[in-house]
Amino acid sequence: MFAKRSGGGVEDVSRVGNGTKGIDNANRLIPGTPGNPTSGDPTKLGKNLLESMGLPRSTSWKGYQAQHIIPSQLNKHPVIKKIGMEMNDSTNGIFLPIPSDDVSSLSRHRGFHSVYNNVVRKQLDKMDVNQDIAVLEKQVYELQQQLKKGVENGLPLYKTKINNIEEFYKSGKNKNLPVWNRGGGATQELWERWLSK
Repeated sequence: MFAKRSGGGVEDVSRVGNGTKGIDNANRLIPGTPGNPTSGDPTKLGKNLLESMGLPRSTSWKGYQAQHIIPSQLNKHPVIKKIGMEMNDSTNGIFLPIPSDDVSSLSRHRGFHSVYNNVVRKQLDKMDVNQDIAVLEKQVYELQQQLKKGVENGLPLYKTKINNIEEFYKSGKNKNLPVWNRGGGATQELWERWLSK
């Protein structure tokens, strides 16, 4: 149900979720429809990111992958479901370079990242789903901004595949690997420390 706003335009004033009235989708922090999250698609996300940069949706992004900041696999999480997040909106994405020898301050991205996803899931689990949609939306937005900043600062998304990393470095074997594959890798503890700053 929609109603006219005093200043023009329309406002969604239907009852959703826990009885919250007046959810104005034009002024939401996180685009979407309460109770109706979308599924994630990295191609759609990439095209939306291009469009948000003023580029044609057909522009190539070779060498990069579009990453969902709130992972698309969490679209059925009770908090995400309640706020109704548009998973492929450009505000939920970032282009990240695929692993290469090129230097980048950004995290590298190559498909599914279980450590990162588990950290995000735990953060969502800490939220009280019985809160008002607007309160949850603000909490998810703040989480999203912290995660994005971590990715922009190069926090790793993947675990290292190196056993006994200290010995690995002492022996000099690290020089035989591309730069992006030399680090200690992602841990839940690392991401949780970042999020609690």
